[in-house]
Amino acid sequence: MAYVLAYIDPGSGSLIIQAVVATVVAVPFFFRHQIGRVVRAVRRHETTARAPRTDHTTNAR
Repeated sequence: MAYVLAYIDPGSGSLIIQAVVATVVAVPFFFRHQIGRVVRAVRRHETTARAPRTDHTTNAR
């Protein structure tokens, strides 16, 4: 049976963790304009779909 010895020293490990965390934080920040556009479109679609229809002819006095 062969043993595989894999070793990541603490410096390399913390560098990898820092890169992953920085990527997770930077991606939404970098694409915030596009993400905001999508969110606004969804909210706009939501409000127009939920808006009650008003028929002004039946409420006339």
